[in-house]
Amino acid sequence: MTPELTVNGVTVRTFDEVYADLESQYKAIYGSDIDLSQNTPDGQKIGIIAKLMIDMESFGLNLYSQFDPDFSQGEVLNKIVKLAGISRSPATKSQVDVTITTDRNLTLTAGFTVEDENGNLWITSVDRSLLLGDNAVSLLAENSGAISASAGTITTPVTIVLGVQSVANPAGAVQGLNEETDELLRIRRNRSLQRPAYSTVGSLFSKLVNISGVNDISIYENATSTHDDTFDLAPHSIWAVVEGGAISDIIETIAKEKTAGTGLKGSTLGTYNETLLRSDGSSFTIPHDMKFDRPAYTAMYINLTVTRKDSAVPVDTDLIKEKLTEVNFKINQSAVVTELYGAIYSAGNSFIATVLEISDDGIAYVNSSLDNGLKDIFTVDATNIDITEIIP
Repeated sequence: MTPELTVNGVTVRTFDEVYADLESQYKAIYGSDIDLSQNTPDGQKIGIIAKLMIDMESFGLNLYSQFDPDFSQGEVLNKIVKLAGISRSPATKSQVDVTITTDRNLTLTAGFTVEDENGNLWITSVDRSLLLGDNAVSLLAENSGAISASAGTITTPVTIVLGVQSVANPAGAVQGLNEETDELLRIRRNRSLQRPAYSTVGSLFSKLVNISGVNDISIYENATSTHDDTFDLAPHSIWAVVEGGAISDIIETIAKEKTAGTGLKGSTLGTYNETLLRSDGSSFTIPHDMKFDRPAYTAMYINLTVTRKDSAVPVDTDLIKEKLTEVNFKINQSAVVTELYGAIYSAGNSFIATVLEISDDGIAYVNSSLDNGLKDIFTVDATNIDITEIIP
């Protein structure tokens, strides 16, 4: 049998089939009495050639598989998904919203830099027009990755601008993400092929989620003529909670996507100035005052007991904590105790995990699940994880 490309795909041989084919051809040339055992030069030569041939056939099979986006990898996958109009999400930089107080109207140019208490630099990526008073501005970390900064720690301007009186971050930074994996990119590509049929709110969601730097979104709607007590939302209003992304981009998207007369809820405010041209070439500006909310972060506390399977083999509790801190929650996502066991056992199997409990205040613990607020995200920090190790 030789490698074939058929309607069913590529068919290749096994190593034993390649070796047997070469052995048969050698005997046809040199006679059936030739010694081809593995300890002879001829036998070893056939083995080397067979290995080279099976490597080439395997390469061909792998190359053929790369044409299917559900099986392709790396750079080949990057090229194929472009046919669907998408590309791999690169590693992102951490982002923080700061309040810049000025004593005059001014233009803050791209590259305005502020330093936090740990020496990390936070920089504006675009020019911003600031008005007298308080202005909400988004800054990006100088380097990509999960760079953290607590509320009230980004306060020291490195770039001195006349008119800027103070800088402060009322909330912590949204940490950056790693580059999108092959698996997640395949999932996103398959979703992109679904028939686009969005409501007005669904369309707003799809536009916001594609803004650079946005990690997560929740949108709540009250389409009735009465106040919605569940969402605390006025009649005919929407409430967008957006994690990550520049305020200016989010404000512009909401202004363009929401319908006229729709109310908005949120404590993050901004204005999108829409400039239109008259027939004589002159322009006029329509200001759109928009608002939305950033998520609030709820610390999760975890208590856990681990029992050694072998009393002489200690449990790597630090690795367990590390794996638990890697668990990512979405906005308004409940925390389910049983789902955390997967993260725990990804740290090894030399122990038995029991008595797993979680809490949102470090006082009252449950062994089932915890609900979260409509705009809240659970976070897990190693300092809030208490592991008791038992030696049998």
